[in-house]
Amino acid sequence: MFKQFISVIPGADIFMISSLCIFMAFFVLVGLYLLWMDPTHTVKMQNLPLENNDFEPKF
Repeated sequence: MFKQFISVIPGADIFMISSLCIFMAFFVLVGLYLLWMDPTHTVKMQNLPLENNDFEPKF
């Protein structure tokens, strides 16, 4: 199926390779961001839904 798709549409191989590179680059960048993130920020974001603050939404 994929061989037929690549052979019928010109430039499909370039599209597939470029989309794979973008996909991999995104996850590598997110992984690097998580490694370089400050650990205190991680703890703050982890406890964020559990914090009790006196915020009352205005409807």
